[in-house]
This record gives sequence, C-alpha cells and structure tokens, in this order.
Amino acid sequence: MLFIDMPPGTGDVPLTVFQSIPIAGIVIVTTPQDLVKMVVEKAVNMARIMNIPVLGLVENMSYLACPDCGKEIEVFGSSKAKAIAAEYGIPAIARMPLDPTIAKLADSGRIEDYDSTALSEIFTQIEKAERK
Repeated sequence: MLFIDMPPGTGDVPLTVFQSIPIAGIVIVTTPQDLVKMVVEKAVNMARIMNIPVLGLVENMSYLACPDCGKEIEVFGSSKAKAIAAEYGIPAIARMPLDPTIAKLADSGRIEDYDSTALSEIFTQIEKAERK
C-alpha cells in the first residue's frame, strides 16, 4: 500500500499521478472553511472523470478537544463534512481534531505512534477498497 499526499486542486500533479500509477481509490481531505467545498467538488469531478473511486471525505482540523473538559471546540467553524460528502454521494469517514500531539510526533519522526479512532475509520475504508 502506498499513500500519496497531493496538493489540493486538479492541476498537473494529480493528473500525472492519476495517469501514471494504478490507484485503488482516493481519500479527499478537507477543512471546515466554506471555500473548501469548491476544491472538494473539483477533486471529486476529476476522480470521476479518471474513473478513480472516491473512498471518502476526511475533515482535518475539524475541532479542538478542550484539554480540561473534552468539549469539541470548532475553531474554524462548524463541520460541513457530512453535508459536502452527502452532496457528492461519498462517505464522510472521519473528522480529525486539531491536536498538538500530531505535530510533536511528526517533528520527532514518530507520526505512526499517533493513536486516534478517526485514523482507524480512514484505514478501514482504505482496506475495504484494497480488497475489491
């Protein structure tokens, strides 16, 4: 299994990757801001034109968990993941928190040590696509 993190949009990089490498599917990663809907639409349309399945939508930086009470604080506005995913007929598979632990682990080269139920949902969707 190979993961390729591509820049947003539908430019030369995604097009070259889609044409050069056999791809089982893509996961679209977005954020809660209103303007990202346009980027998601372009990515979904390009995937469909290239006959590449969209495995689901992940909303990154969806919320910040209060360190004292655990309440989810929507720093960048309310989540739009479910509504956007429904509009394009794809599953909303995870909402990733804004978590300083991720940055610390990445900086120390240990990102694989991050433990999150949201990541489990993403991996489950990718594994289902691999089996097809």
